[in-house]
Amino acid sequence: MAPPTNREEVAAKRTAVISAMVSSLKRGESREYHVGLVGYHIEGIPYSATGLSVNPTATPDIDLTDASFSCTAFFRPELLDPSTVKAKGTIQKKHGEEVVELVPVRLEVKLIDIWVVAEFIKGKQHDLFLDPDTLASRIVAFLPERN
Repeated sequence: MAPPTNREEVAAKRTAVISAMVSSLKRGESREYHVGLVGYHIEGIPYSATGLSVNPTATPDIDLTDASFSCTAFFRPELLDPSTVKAKGTIQKKHGEEVVELVPVRLEVKLIDIWVVAEFIKGKQHDLFLDPDTLASRIVAFLPERN
């Protein structure tokens, strides 16, 4: 897939792909996506990240806004700011034979921070959106947001 070339085309393509992804999950379709990004916000706090698995189980309650998508996500307490863990509390979930402690949080991904979206169909990756320029430009811009 050839990436779009002008920035308006890039933004329009990214928005269309994310909108279709969110719509498919809201319709209850059992689909698996990987969103490559420079970071996301958990309960309003920015965190650097390289990607997010998006599917009905990992990201329930997904919603789309003009500038982002948000969903419920689950993180181990040691990965989060202590104030978030204190405010949100923990739950226990069974993962295979193990019971793990997780914090349910609201996670927001700004569309401008997404540089790749892929869908996995029968274990095979299908790239839906790719923009390496976003990765190069937004990773530098995202770092100051973390402070």
